[in-house]
Amino acid sequence: GERPAGMAGRQVTVMAEVVGLDPKTQIVTLRGPQRTVELKVADPEQFKRVAKGDRVEATYTEAMAIVVEPAKK
Repeated sequence: GERPAGMAGRQVTVMAEVVGLDPKTQIVTLRGPQRTVELKVADPEQFKRVAKGDRVEATYTEAMAIVVEPAKK
């Protein structure tokens, strides 16, 4: 029969404070109400507009996929 598989995802929007910036990788570190996350800013022009201490609204997607395959002999 078919092998089991599945995936799950969720989109999260948070209001957070910018606590770190890495211009080399365009990674912004955000501290929200429940945790701290690092997000890559795809647009270099948008990255230039962000500064430590800014309050921002960020939306990001978390996803996971699982597939079951037989073990190799």
